[in-house]
Amino acid sequence: MARLVVDLSRQELIAYDSRGRTLLRRAVSTGLPVSPTPRGSFVVAGRYERTSLVGPDYRIEGVRHVLCLAGPGLRPDAICFHPAPWQEAARQRFGVPRSHGCIRTPSATARWLFENTPAGTPVRIQP
Repeated sequence: MARLVVDLSRQELIAYDSRGRTLLRRAVSTGLPVSPTPRGSFVVAGRYERTSLVGPDYRIEGVRHVLCLAGPGLRPDAICFHPAPWQEAARQRFGVPRSHGCIRTPSATARWLFENTPAGTPVRIQP
């Protein structure tokens, strides 16, 4: 994996190889207007096979295949790629902003990312 791009206007994740070829293109759900996903250039820093997601009004235990970002203005482990099995169970589609700022993915996408994205992979989040 050479880089990941999150397109906020399209609510889409694109993974590229070192030759610029598209490896994966999937719908995601990013931050709501009250809790937007930050824009900019980041890197994958934290990789968690299983972890808890914690925010001011939620705590979700045992979330699998989580990749967290580091970069300017980010607190450690504050913005992550992660599956949203609760969203899938409710049959809420991806491609619509729904999160507290993280990048929600279908469970299969989260697993693929976890298996194919090493720490240090560049991530661009664009408007």
